[in-house]
Amino acid sequence: MERTVSVIIVVYNGRPYLEGCLGSLRRTLPANAEVVIVDNGSTDGSVALVREQMPEARLLINKTNRGFAAACNQGAAVAGGEILVFLNQDTRTEPGWLEPLLEPFRDPAVGLTTPTILWMDDQERIQSCGQDVHYTGLVFARNFYALRATLSGAQPADVAAVSGTAFAIRRKVWEELGGFAEMFYMYYEETDLSWRAARAGYRCVHVPASVVCHAGRLDRPSPLALYCSFRNRWLTVWRNWDGRTLLLLGPALLLADLMEWGLALLRGWNGISAKARAHFWLLAHIRVLPGLRAEARRRSRVGDVALLAAREWRLTPHVITGGWVGRRLIALCEALFYLNWRIALKALMRV
Repeated sequence: MERTVSVIIVVYNGRPYLEGCLGSLRRTLPANAEVVIVDNGSTDGSVALVREQMPEARLLINKTNRGFAAACNQGAAVAGGEILVFLNQDTRTEPGWLEPLLEPFRDPAVGLTTPTILWMDDQERIQSCGQDVHYTGLVFARNFYALRATLSGAQPADVAAVSGTAFAIRRKVWEELGGFAEMFYMYYEETDLSWRAARAGYRCVHVPASVVCHAGRLDRPSPLALYCSFRNRWLTVWRNWDGRTLLLLGPALLLADLMEWGLALLRGWNGISAKARAHFWLLAHIRVLPGLRAEARRRSRVGDVALLAAREWRLTPHVITGGWVGRRLIALCEALFYLNWRIALKALMRV
């Protein structure tokens, strides 16, 4: 069955990438697909380039940068498609990318799909095939830097979370879940959305045959990116585990936080200040946190036992490993994570 599709792109000072992104869409999108572009206060001429390169696109212009999550919600609100496809501004779509991405939606249990994302500057290497999500909220890109050839003949498979770089979602599911949580601003908003989708009983699926290239770098985060990542991991686990589960997972959550402090130290002052600011934000908003959990759990059909059983306890870091010493520390932490995961799971199953 043919479905109407809206492609939503958030733009922020993206002029160096937009010509390639919009050009690839023009070559690969069917004629009936809609493109919605939300400009987040760009000052580099991005709006003029969009008007020149894709005048048929629906263009929304914000005076200031509202953040990625809010701008995505803004674009989705005016889009008309049954399927919403979100793409980063620094992506390029390969021929034949869209049809496979939509195919899993024939199964009504599938709520979100995500493509194979390759490095723009090394298209034989994989950037991600969705996300592996640790039960403490740590996130790892699946198949990171593996050869593209390893996916030859691979079939669609369930994943814990889609990649925010490129994914598709049923409009019905998007509206049921309330879209992105705008407080996230950027980073982890797709992890939170995928987690809430799983709680509502929907599957997230990686589609190997759908291929998108991405120019982003994961190993050089800005201070803002570090701050949002540190803060939003805590927001994600707070919103998506109930109070009893959080208590049972307390040791592992503290261990994960210590690991993040180690990462912050490796990043120097930018990392340390970002981590400290994240904790100060959480303390300053402690009174509103219970309401955030209630909001995230409105459509809860799957309990914490099933979700915890499906979450990862293994660690698969890719960018920073720490060499010989780091690998042994990771192995030790992994053993402690497994122990806490088993104890918490057994305790929840007795309830």
